Amino acid sequence: MYSPTLVTLDLTENKVIPKKSIDPKIVDTFLGGRGITVYLGYESIPVDTSPLSPENKIILGTGPLTGSVFPSSGTTIATFKSPHTNTLCTVTVTGHFGAYLKHAGYDFLQIRGQAKSPQYIVIDEFADISLEDASSFWSDSIEKTDEILRQKYGQKSSIACIGKAAVNKVIYAGVVVDRSHHFQRGGLGSVFASKNIKAIVLTDPPKPLELLDVTEDNLSHIKSILEGHPWSNMLKTQGTFSTIYSIIKADSLPTKNCTRKLTLQSDQISSFHGYGEAYDCWHCPVKCERNSYQKFVALGPNLQITDHKFIQGAIKKCDDEGLDPISTGAALASLFQIQEDKRKLLNIHLGFNWGDPQIYSLIDDIINKIGLGDQLARGENYLYKQTSEPSPMVKDQMLGMFYYPNCPALSMDLSSSPYGANHYKSGSLIYPEFHGFPFQLSPLSIKGKIKLKILFENFHAVLDSLILCPRFMPMFLKSNLILGNIPSGLTGLLLQIMPKKLLQKLLGNFTHLTSVINQQFSSTGSIKDILEIGNRITLLERLFNTRAGLTPSNDVIPRYLEGKSDFYKLQNELISSYYEMKGLNSDGLVKLTTLKKAKLLGIIRI
Repeated sequence: MYSPTLVTLDLTENKVIPKKSIDPKIVDTFLGGRGITVYLGYESIPVDTSPLSPENKIILGTGPLTGSVFPSSGTTIATFKSPHTNTLCTVTVTGHFGAYLKHAGYDFLQIRGQAKSPQYIVIDEFADISLEDASSFWSDSIEKTDEILRQKYGQKSSIACIGKAAVNKVIYAGVVVDRSHHFQRGGLGSVFASKNIKAIVLTDPPKPLELLDVTEDNLSHIKSILEGHPWSNMLKTQGTFSTIYSIIKADSLPTKNCTRKLTLQSDQISSFHGYGEAYDCWHCPVKCERNSYQKFVALGPNLQITDHKFIQGAIKKCDDEGLDPISTGAALASLFQIQEDKRKLLNIHLGFNWGDPQIYSLIDDIINKIGLGDQLARGENYLYKQTSEPSPMVKDQMLGMFYYPNCPALSMDLSSSPYGANHYKSGSLIYPEFHGFPFQLSPLSIKGKIKLKILFENFHAVLDSLILCPRFMPMFLKSNLILGNIPSGLTGLLLQIMPKKLLQKLLGNFTHLTSVINQQFSSTGSIKDILEIGNRITLLERLFNTRAGLTPSNDVIPRYLEGKSDFYKLQNELISSYYEMKGLNSDGLVKLTTLKKAKLLGIIRI
């Protein structure tokens, strides 16, 4: 039975507060991973805390399946207050780090305070936690830092570290794990730097943990679902980049900072293959290619650049330094956009225009915070705030890369995320709209989408609490032959009138996952019960962020497009419907009756 513990590292006092068991009521309420880290963040991080102050906390979490033979169970989650969005933020990294952390005996590791000088954290083969001096390589690149630490602790260590961008407090700098995996959105790297932490090193390679009571047949069936799903095949061949073909077909590929749609032919982008290698993730049979739609578009078509060689170079530069490519691309696009503004509220003269790869030279300036890079390092919305010019940013952060008017429900799905438009925690409507999982829906239609959005966001929170790879989400959506063989417009109408209980049965493949969860928790929970856990988690996130100042105006895309009044009217209608269906009032605040129904009263501080 899953009985997780929490250990706290106090950097200010340079001491480890011994393990304590997490209350079983909290485990039953929030499951693990994202659920428990969000709960711990909600209870211990003051809503008015400055994200780069010692009072902010980093809570690293594992889940009940972490480190086992379950596919991709080496994933790790981190919760903290984001310097980028000023919201409680949760980011996920795949790979092996979570398996190492669980092997060391730490289900949840809370890091608080601030070290007196640059340090790195070591968790050795005896599970002892210590701080070591990082002064000599504090400003080194991620590559150099990783090399130094592996020479000292061994090539089989798992290392999460920051580079120059984070040390210089670029607010969208992330943390790179084992050189190829990233805590990328939200600015976790700059929070590491604010605490004077350069890296976390886990030295002892783990062995797979047995999943007691989980039958080999059940495990084999889940693996077969993952391996045989069409989305899995797409990930193996082209990674998430494979999404681009459907988006081109739906006329939703963005350019000019998402203010226009870009017309491209598939053969203009088909040969792009990212790193040309697969991700190495703990016991994962899928082996996704390291090739990302979001990175490609943010640093390519959105800047009107389509030359693969230049785009790949820009992606690599961002990845190598842990910069969020979406925010980096949007920051660069803001320069082009403001430069061509006829009102010239802010005089920017780059000497080149949209489509010129010279813009990539500014990535180094962002990393080092020099010249224009110093302003861009403060976020993609920073320049717009100086000009009062309409901006496409939501919660100061760029959404995923789409031409939003051509996918209005997906746009609202992204903009309403409490994470500041983090496309890994919201935006799941992309699967039915662009891939046909579990059935095809038109991107232009809004019928039935809010009900589906809530179901998906709750399910995503459950996967994050187990903690599994976020890319697995559509693989647990069982195709429905009836809905799959009728026109997508009629499908939307059926979704609108379909009872919630029947809609949940769309997660047909989820029943096998439910069985695994029940075996880990000695419970008999149904799909409905499991999804309610996800609902509690998302409500708690919103509760924190509305107290931190989140309002309905932060939940919709601001008016930055000319001649699109119908689109913005639709966004407001969609968010109102979402609030009502989610149990929020018109100000986006969680109702007391909703908290009571979700069984959160008596569990959390109100």
